[in-house]
Amino acid sequence: MLRILNISKQFFRGFRILILILLGGVWSFSGRAQSDPIFTQYMNSIQTVNPAYAGMWEKVGVQVFTRRYYVGHDGAPLTRSVCFYTPVKNENNGIGLNIVDDRIGYEKKLTVTADYAYQVRLDWKTYLRLGLKAGFINYDNLLTQYKLYPDGIDDPMFMDDVDINFMVSWGIGAMVYTKDYYISLSIPQIIENDFRANRNNYSSLAELRYAYLIGGYIFGKQRQIRFKPSFMVKGAIGAPVQADLAANFMFYNKFWIGAMYRTNHTVAAVMQLSVLKNLRIGYAVDYSVAQEFRKYQLGTHEIRLIYEYDFYKRPYTKKRFF
Repeated sequence: MLRILNISKQFFRGFRILILILLGGVWSFSGRAQSDPIFTQYMNSIQTVNPAYAGMWEKVGVQVFTRRYYVGHDGAPLTRSVCFYTPVKNENNGIGLNIVDDRIGYEKKLTVTADYAYQVRLDWKTYLRLGLKAGFINYDNLLTQYKLYPDGIDDPMFMDDVDINFMVSWGIGAMVYTKDYYISLSIPQIIENDFRANRNNYSSLAELRYAYLIGGYIFGKQRQIRFKPSFMVKGAIGAPVQADLAANFMFYNKFWIGAMYRTNHTVAAVMQLSVLKNLRIGYAVDYSVAQEFRKYQLGTHEIRLIYEYDFYKRPYTKKRFF
């Protein structure tokens, strides 16, 4: 009982620290961002939304990811990304690089950002990481390629294409973790970007600044079977809050399997397999359980390749469970 109380105190202490950091550093800015892509395997790729995660696990790594929505429909959303991360020789610093290609129909957004993270020790087993993300966004939308309905009606907003390059992108994040749990809070895009670039003032999507709260706990760290419940909450002013709740089991440090529920009436199955010493493959499939959608789509499929290498040959490295 005392151990549970101590863990609870540490958890809420870490959560308060994250809230104070982001409230003090973010909400003084004015800005909104375009809607961000969804990742079902967020528990293995927190760096995508939080730069504080970069270089956390003392190994050099790269992740290649693709997510195809609503298989069977032309023009359905497609997200592809490459993520690189490494600690520097001083283990309190980490750096990373993210390239995200997000598409839907004739609309494309390419985001390239670099990450920097710095770690401080709060006590003998609790760490705080702070991160900064900065880069650029290229956006284009071939409006002249769309077929308007009903045929024959002209819309001035669709008379010119949109093509904007090197818009500024930057964000911040913080993370508190121990060997038992982790809490992540971040806003990966906090500056406003205006996509109204053609002469008719076309605006693509409602621009919103999303905040992400992610957390998880590891049960059975010394055993062959481990259990990891986790959550992600994504929200912005002017948009509904979205929550993901996941439960995963890990067997012999080789195989993960689990399930997830998302509050937009989506369920998912998730798995990950270590196929070589340094290589893992992850797969997730999402299905909508909403009556009006489930009969029109064959699911959303997500594949992730993870390669990590102990470049610095340190005598001791942390075991990675998140």
